[in-house]
Amino acid sequence: MFDVQALGFAGVLVAAATGVSTLANLGIGAVVSRVVPFSGVKAMGWFLRGNAAVFIVAMLAGTVVVLIVPRQVVFEHSWQAWAFPPLVAGLSVLASYDAMVSGLGRARWSAVAMVAQAGARLALLVVLGLFSLGSTGIAVAWFVPTMVLVPVLTAVIARKIGRSEFAALAPQQVDRGQMMRGVLRAYGPAALGAVMPTVLPLLVIVNLGPIAAGHFIPAFFLILMFATMLTAVMGPFVSAADRSAWDLPGLVYRFAFLLSLMALAGSMFLAILAPTAFGLIDASYGTHSAALLYAGAAAFPFVALQAMHGSLARINGLVGRLVAARSATTVVFLVGVALSINDHGLAAVGWWFFVSEALVAVLILPPTVREFGEAVREPGSSDALP
Repeated sequence: MFDVQALGFAGVLVAAATGVSTLANLGIGAVVSRVVPFSGVKAMGWFLRGNAAVFIVAMLAGTVVVLIVPRQVVFEHSWQAWAFPPLVAGLSVLASYDAMVSGLGRARWSAVAMVAQAGARLALLVVLGLFSLGSTGIAVAWFVPTMVLVPVLTAVIARKIGRSEFAALAPQQVDRGQMMRGVLRAYGPAALGAVMPTVLPLLVIVNLGPIAAGHFIPAFFLILMFATMLTAVMGPFVSAADRSAWDLPGLVYRFAFLLSLMALAGSMFLAILAPTAFGLIDASYGTHSAALLYAGAAAFPFVALQAMHGSLARINGLVGRLVAARSATTVVFLVGVALSINDHGLAAVGWWFFVSEALVAVLILPPTVREFGEAVREPGSSDALP
């Protein structure tokens, strides 16, 4: 359907736009979601101003990226460079709506929207794959559903706010300090998590070209998908620990067992099934992405350890330590790749992914073991959540 070069250009475009949109959000959506229910007659104004702020900041961030990167290398067509800032803005506004709909008590709207968006993207990929559109087909399939969904959700949320009972009440006082601390705790890890998927594809395409990027994109984002699954189970565990502090030892044991199973399954999939599947799709994928997949498989237990460390840190209100660990991983990884990718190609990405995760695992192992022991020995020892 799409050749490797087209996948390289489009994959980098999608990854960069998605990552920059997360960084550019600045937690504004979370601020608005916390303020609107207490704003009374000013609720609609807060919603509109928040949207405008997210849109403007994201447009500026997207423009800065276009000005900084070598456009002839990163973008296959000139229209992609011009379209990049609006695409970032649309993705950023859409991401801010996750917090907004949750604040309005309509979290299922976000789930429905994401499912509809994924289905539309898949359908468009199949249809556009029948034509020789190259990276344009992939980019259109990815971004058109987003640009359609943004105005639809905007109208639905505005209608919900207008009909809500709180919209007719007098504004209430909001504890701004507590609100901003909550926002920063949510935005900090999310922003750090977006740095690597944003910068790394740009490093690959600038240094190795679009064909190497095409081999890199499926393999690395498969690794990130499994890592995201580990991160996704942290939230429910922390929430359960907050509600059931009396059963903390049992919760910690069950969570550790779950992470162990996920780490084992992820490592086996990346080491055995993924290289075989990529080789069946195209021999070049199996050849060029094998080292990256094997490194991801070897590093996956360290990723699981970081998930345990992060969860225990959040239970104990030590989010700063979680951010520090993730920052160290990101810096070591990106600096290492930047220094060695020209000499060693995609293999350098795999090596430095393993090295960065292993180094951080060594640093966080002692506090993780200590806090694990405290949690399983003392029921209710951690009552505070960030």
